[in-house]
Amino acid sequence: MKYNTARQKLKIPEYGRNVQQMAEHLLAIKDRKERNRAAQTVIQTMTQVHPYAKDSEELRRKLWDHLHIITEFKLDVDGPYPKPSPDLFESKPQRLKYPFSKIKFRHYGKINEDLLRKAAEYKDSDERDKLVEYIAMSMKKSYMTWNKSSVNDGTIITDISELSGGKLQLKDVSKLNNVQVSLLPSQNTNNSRNNKKKKNKKKKNRNGGF
Repeated sequence: MKYNTARQKLKIPEYGRNVQQMAEHLLAIKDRKERNRAAQTVIQTMTQVHPYAKDSEELRRKLWDHLHIITEFKLDVDGPYPKPSPDLFESKPQRLKYPFSKIKFRHYGKINEDLLRKAAEYKDSDERDKLVEYIAMSMKKSYMTWNKSSVNDGTIITDISELSGGKLQLKDVSKLNNVQVSLLPSQNTNNSRNNKKKKNKKKKNRNGGF
């Protein structure tokens, strides 16, 4: 009996050893027409690994690329797609550049701070006042959601002035009264907990209190 540990390592384990052996057998077929026909059969077998995937151009191309990977790019067939270059799979992807910008008040988030800086560029007008009102309500909602507690409206007004460099001011403070955030667990959550407690009590009573 031959164990898998003593066999050749699978190129793509998800397809299993049988598919790999079928793919490697393609290299031994000398007749090109027969090799092309056998390659199509192997592709059909590989589709069984993706039973829920839709038959699409992307899937078919992926299967042919995998077939070339399994055969170490030695397979010469008339496939529907050009043979991929080994360098395409061996090269490492480029490192993503993440933005490294400091946020003065994390509980407001970067978007609110950016909006304040943008609003500070507007000329004094009703449009800017409306924008400041919207940002102020968004800041209060973010503050209450982050800290799970209420906040004094004066704090929001002070922070708006600080983040805008003293250029912005909330003129209609009453707008902040419309901001509401649920700081307590929902009623559905409490009901589910109470139902679980009742069920546990019934089980204890049935088992004689144990």
